[in-house]
Amino acid sequence: MKRDALNGKNVLITGAAGGLGTELCVAFGTRGATIIALDLDLDRLQALQFLLQEKDIQCGIFVLDITNKEQCKKTIDEIEKIHDSIDVVVHNAGVSHRSPFIDTKLDVLENVLAVNVNGPVNVTHYTLQQIIKNKGTYVAISSVAGFAPLFGRTGYAASKHALHGFFETLRSEVEDLGVKVLLVYPSFIQTGLVQNALGGDGKKVSQSLQTIGNVLTPAYVSECIVKGVLKQKKRLYISPVSKVSLWMSRIAPSCYIRLMKKKVRAEFGQNQ
Repeated sequence: MKRDALNGKNVLITGAAGGLGTELCVAFGTRGATIIALDLDLDRLQALQFLLQEKDIQCGIFVLDITNKEQCKKTIDEIEKIHDSIDVVVHNAGVSHRSPFIDTKLDVLENVLAVNVNGPVNVTHYTLQQIIKNKGTYVAISSVAGFAPLFGRTGYAASKHALHGFFETLRSEVEDLGVKVLLVYPSFIQTGLVQNALGGDGKKVSQSLQTIGNVLTPAYVSECIVKGVLKQKKRLYISPVSKVSLWMSRIAPSCYIRLMKKKVRAEFGQNQ
């Protein structure tokens, strides 16, 4: 793939200072894109900017809470004054929980839904005119939990199902205007989303994660996403687990749920 495939393009990435976010910045930046990095953590954003500068990647950083509508509007307005376009928006910021619904406080679920659903909706709302003008692309990082159940993640699965419905429908509304929408469905990734998942009480979870299949690296997932954007794909199922889960959950849903429960519920100390 050409290193200048995205020359002159500005790519906005939320959750940019995290593990997957950093690799997304590198993957887009090494193709010639200028990175517009959004995150809550200024220190990590500054470290990211330094890392990208060492790789000759142009990067502007902006501290933003994507769940705050007013902050989103102010920040996007500021970005538009500095950058002449927004060509790609990658909705990467997210939070997860690992706790059965019966053991989960409502505040935890509300937080997950706010970050994973309201955040992308807010950012999309304030960038849509730019994306339409530039015939740009939205990328939404979903999950296998975006199309199938995942034990102990009611709020997370609900948020990713909502993301699926929102962006599939948005595509139907704006694709005739030249806007592309890519939904990405990876399986387990080696990121802070896993390490920083919330328990039912809102504290960082302590129990070991039960994974299915090979755990993907952020670098690999990022490369797949950039290629998906350049090929104007609509959906990207990364890893055999994602593809098998899609078909099994559609064709044999009872079998899928039985196998998924057998593997995942063990992390909550539950017997079969």
